[in-house]
Amino acid sequence: MATLRQRLFKWSLLRFLRVVRRQLVRNPTPARVRRDMARFDRRIRAAVPYRVSSPVHLASCSAHWVDAAADAAAGGPVILYLHGGAFVASAPNAHRLMLAKLCRATGSRGFYVDYRLAPEHPYPAASDDCLEAYHHLLAQGIPPDRILIAGDSAGGNLTIVTAMRARDLAMPAPAALIALSPVLDATFSGDSMRRNDGIDPLFRASIVHTLADHYVPEALRRDPYVSPLFGDVTGLPRSLVLVGSSEILLDDSVRFATQAGNVTLQVWHDMPHVFPVMHGLAEAEQAIEAMARFVRLHTE
Repeated sequence: MATLRQRLFKWSLLRFLRVVRRQLVRNPTPARVRRDMARFDRRIRAAVPYRVSSPVHLASCSAHWVDAAADAAAGGPVILYLHGGAFVASAPNAHRLMLAKLCRATGSRGFYVDYRLAPEHPYPAASDDCLEAYHHLLAQGIPPDRILIAGDSAGGNLTIVTAMRARDLAMPAPAALIALSPVLDATFSGDSMRRNDGIDPLFRASIVHTLADHYVPEALRRDPYVSPLFGDVTGLPRSLVLVGSSEILLDDSVRFATQAGNVTLQVWHDMPHVFPVMHGLAEAEQAIEAMARFVRLHTE
């Protein structure tokens, strides 16, 4: 049973998210998303010690090694992490802390990609950067069966897309994938877009439709590397997908699990979008434990 402190934290978190939702409904712009994510990021206090390396320069972006596990070895697992933020923003403190917790629990090293953001760099810039990051790890001699790709929201999209592009280019496949509340259909045709509109504490359907325009034009919305649900998602590595039951994006995860066929889908009751990143939430810590078990299972 949740403690009083945990219940109060969840209440205050949901209240904060609903305030953000009202602001985004009025002004669904990249600038607004960046301000809101920066506000959220400033609330984060590191619960575990971790180190962030100097930038690793890739072809068109940079990345950072995130180390939190004292027993992480050079030949150990690597988690390639692709952050969310509607393709237009990031919250590095929140995302790196979750990655650090996951690395600490699994003896892994994290490789966090600062891919280029829209609207300054629309599709396919982010997708190209993430594929380049995966190629960089392979070029460093890291065995593909020691690499797990993970991401949330837009980064969940990029996780699946990176695996699809690697498969289509006959590159070695990573060991496994983790996607948190991924957006996998840029046409937003899932029934949960209507069923959970107004229930989801963070997003309304009008918000995501408007923000998508900054990443990709309407004419490309059904491209499989934009919307994996319109492509072939069979033959991808084993995947773990976590999503909240109240999300407008819920059906993206459900449809992916149905189409891909090798997916462990976890639908968490009444959890908000990308809840494992919401440090202090009891369910977030439980979700990180679930992810850690999956990482250990598929990289040992």
